[in-house]
Amino acid sequence: MGRLVDAVIAAGTVFGVQYAAREISPADDKATRRWYEHLNKPHFNPRGPAYAVIWTMLDGLLAWSGYRLLRAEKSCARTTALTLWALCVAGVAGFPFFVFRKRQLGTGLAICLGLIMMSGASIRTAHKVDCKAAAMQVPFFVWLIFATCIHEQIWRRN
Repeated sequence: MGRLVDAVIAAGTVFGVQYAAREISPADDKATRRWYEHLNKPHFNPRGPAYAVIWTMLDGLLAWSGYRLLRAEKSCARTTALTLWALCVAGVAGFPFFVFRKRQLGTGLAICLGLIMMSGASIRTAHKVDCKAAAMQVPFFVWLIFATCIHEQIWRRN
């Protein structure tokens, strides 16, 4: 495939999943906001606007990583790396669906833990294909660990 097609596929996957997650999650619904605001959250939970900045950067890095993996020479390792990358991206949509639409904090925690494992496997596999693509996924992995700590505290307190 061409560079432009690969870029559209990678960016479209990441930002398409984010858009879909936003559409299936009632996070902007007043009742959902009220519910979330009343949850007992840890002091280290970032303010709302921080999430937008953080996720914009993480999504950009994930898209760039996916692009690099798509541009890599075809191999079994590349296919595995792309599959794990896509599962990480798709897993991001599951969290808001279960936490905000279904209000299932325990399921949200399970998704967080699964994403940490999937992200670690994705980084390890991507490293065999393209070291820079793997490095671009590290901030996502670190954020997942931090976000899981936040969510575990929310789950435990509520």
